[in-house]
Amino acid sequence: MGIIGVGNMGSALVRGIIDRGIINEKSIIICDIDNNKVDILCKELGVIDGGEAENVTNLSDLIILASKPQNITSLLKQISNEVNASKTVMSIAAGVTTSSIEEFLPKIPIIRVMPNLPALIGEGMSIFCRGAYVSDIDVNRVITVLDAIGICSEYSEELMDSVTALSGTGPAYVFHTIEVMIKSGIEMGMTKEMAEELVLQTVYGSALLAMKSELSPTELRKEVTSKGGTTDAAITHLTNNDYTKIVIEAIIAAKDRSRELGDSK
Repeated sequence: MGIIGVGNMGSALVRGIIDRGIINEKSIIICDIDNNKVDILCKELGVIDGGEAENVTNLSDLIILASKPQNITSLLKQISNEVNASKTVMSIAAGVTTSSIEEFLPKIPIIRVMPNLPALIGEGMSIFCRGAYVSDIDVNRVITVLDAIGICSEYSEELMDSVTALSGTGPAYVFHTIEVMIKSGIEMGMTKEMAEELVLQTVYGSALLAMKSELSPTELRKEVTSKGGTTDAAITHLTNNDYTKIVIEAIIAAKDRSRELGDSK
């Protein structure tokens, strides 16, 4: 397996695969324009420094493109001569379609993936879609990797910009909400440490409850919203200030930006 680009998500893939014992570290070859990132992973995990992207591509059965979307065109030109139909190319570049990659890598199995940041702790949500030349072998290669960093599902490519906006970008919405909740605790007289403990456990516990409960999130919210109570006061304030509308419009803005990134390639 070769990984081109070992930033947050690329390195999360490497760590997840090694932690799960899916692939031997000596069978993982990596590269990045930042040599320091490569050195750190090689020393810490025992993976192989592949040097240049062409070399990583040549030596790998599964090639993971984890570079930034704005760099994907130049990267594809760089590796195109080293790719053949026996290899699987997995791209995690936001907004970049399988068909746009196939323009540079014709008749090559391309699988587009949108993972998210909780992959760093093995709790990621990854959605993938397949290009025109993908076989079950290619899909199984990718699922093996994605299962190492959380859970995965296959969607149609038409939904990938929406997936990017909802789950790919989603952790940032949660973190932003956590930030604001902590700030409110501080403004009410708590220390930062007190507020963080309260908020983080509340968010963690609420997410687990939502996943394990037979009740829907809406039903759970109603369970703790007594008429005229404290929760009712908070929810009413959010409703009166168009909270739902603002959140939906923000996520749609992320979707539109994902599409723009793809169109600019």
